[in-house]
Formats: sequence, structure tokens, C-alpha cells
Amino acid sequence: MRLTKLLPLFLACLPYTLSAEEVLAPELPEAIQEIYPAVMNQQIWVAGGISTELPASAGKMTAKVHFWSPEYASWQSAPSLPEGRHHTYLIAVENRLFAFGGFVNSQGQWTNSRDVLMLDKGAKAWQKVASLPFALSETVGAVLNGKVHLAGGRSPSSEKNGQWQHSLDVSAHLIFNPKSFTFKEAAPLPSARNSAASAQVNGRWFVLGGRTVGGEPISDMLEYLPNTNSWQAHAALPKARAGHAAAVINNAIYVFGGEHSKGVDREVFSYDLSKQQWRKTFEWQTPRHGLGAVTLNGQIWLVGGATKVGLSETSLEVNNAQVMIGNLK
Repeated sequence: MRLTKLLPLFLACLPYTLSAEEVLAPELPEAIQEIYPAVMNQQIWVAGGISTELPASAGKMTAKVHFWSPEYASWQSAPSLPEGRHHTYLIAVENRLFAFGGFVNSQGQWTNSRDVLMLDKGAKAWQKVASLPFALSETVGAVLNGKVHLAGGRSPSSEKNGQWQHSLDVSAHLIFNPKSFTFKEAAPLPSARNSAASAQVNGRWFVLGGRTVGGEPISDMLEYLPNTNSWQAHAALPKARAGHAAAVINNAIYVFGGEHSKGVDREVFSYDLSKQQWRKTFEWQTPRHGLGAVTLNGQIWLVGGATKVGLSETSLEVNNAQVMIGNLK
């Protein structure tokens, strides 16, 4: 078993020793990016993904689903999705996993999907339990009061639904009831975007950055206020981001990776919710975009992604963020 490579040159400069609790993670079973991992039952779950390393016959997408916990020596297999897909938003509600939308392979083209798939505890296969009001990919979400909120993303701009230029950005905000499998609308984002990042802390939900089709990354950070069904702006990101990931620890939101026209973002920023201030934490020597970030057992884990813009050089790596940026406790 190969363990994740953890920036040895950077670590050599840190006055920090890896504790027994801060374990290393085994690499993913296959290189994937454009994923949104979820935590369920103290395990990290990953579903689908895309990379140039995957078979062209499947559109370079995967349907495989895996899960891992720090107590496991390797990633475990779970029932695969009905078909390969990427940019599918994965989220857990109690003991059930839901996968919303994403791109599927249709005669070699990316086709935006309306599928809402569910994997119940102990189930041997995913079920299609609902359809989104419209086809949707690259959205972000959160669970608030037992319901799934989805905001932003990309949707087909016309009957054509198979090329990048056939999509438009949306500002829509949908609320999904996981008991009745129904949707309703809520206050939309102030502006349309795709490829944002999402973070939840102490019952609060934040949407960070994103981009528009053919446009540059966005720098704003927005918080949804359920009591007033409105969005509140916070201090903007120090640098606009898209295709990045965010996770929370110690009342701070950390932002990792992302891509823009000239490359992959190295700076790791953190936002202290108490001080309402951003700061640059460090520069990631092997940054990735299209990755996932989750918090499990008080630690941030960075999953998959790619080290170059686009689909090439997709990674198998799973990083323990604490090892890279020092002790966050």
C-alpha cells in the first residue's frame, strides 16, 4: 500500500511532529477529480469522478463509489452509481447518501443530468428517487434543519445538452426534502456561478467563490440566512477562486486549491469567523483543483483533484491538511 506523499521539503521546515491521531491516508483506488466527497457514519465517501486516466469508452468517467475511515488500511468499495458521472454533488442525510445531478456520458459528450440518486444504509444498489427541476451540475450544497440546500451550478441553455458552450450558469437555490423527495425554491444567489465551494460551521452555511462559463473566478463569500431567506456578503476571498474546496476546523474556514486560466492556485487561505478576517496560511507546493475537502474527527482531508488545469495529471492523493499546515488544534 502506497501512502500519500506529504510534502517532505515543507515538513522539514515545520516545528511540528505528526501525532498518533493524525494518520496518513491510503491513496484512492483510481485517480479522480471534479468530486464532492461526503462524510457519513464517520467515513469519507467518494462517488464518481473524471480523469484522463479513465477509459475513453466510458467518457473518462467512473461510476465507482468508495469509502474510507482512519481506522481502515485501504479504501473500501460500495455499490457503484448506475453510470459514470462527474461534478455530481454528494451529500449525506443521516444514514443515506444522495447524489444530485452531474454530467453523464452520452455518445462521447457531457450531458447534464436531472437525477437524484440515493444509497440507503445497507442497500446493494443506488435508487433514483427524484428528478431535479432542471438538469444541474457543479452545484454546491449543505444540510440545514434536515433538508438539503443546493445553490448555483451549470444547466443547459437550450435543447442542446452536450457541450461546454451549451451550458449557462444559474443562481438558483433549491431545497430538497429527503423524506418526501420533493423540491422547493428559496432565495437565489446574488449572482449566477458554478464551481464554487461550500462550508458549514455551527449551523451556518457559506458559499465561496466560483466562476461563470467562459468567465474568470469569483471572490465573494456569501452566507445563507434561513430566518430571513436571504444571502449576506462577508469579506471577499483575498484571491478569486473556482474549482477549489473548503473545509472547517476550529471555527475557521480553510480554502484549498482551485484553477484559473494560467494555472492551479497555491495559496491556502483561512477565514477566522470570530475575527471575520482572512489570512494566508501557506503556499501549497503541489496544489490541486477539482478536489474535495471534508472534516472528519477534527481533521481536514483533501481528496483527489488534479495538479494541472483541465483533466490531465489527476491525482490519487489523499492529504491530511494538518500535516501540511501545522497543528490546527
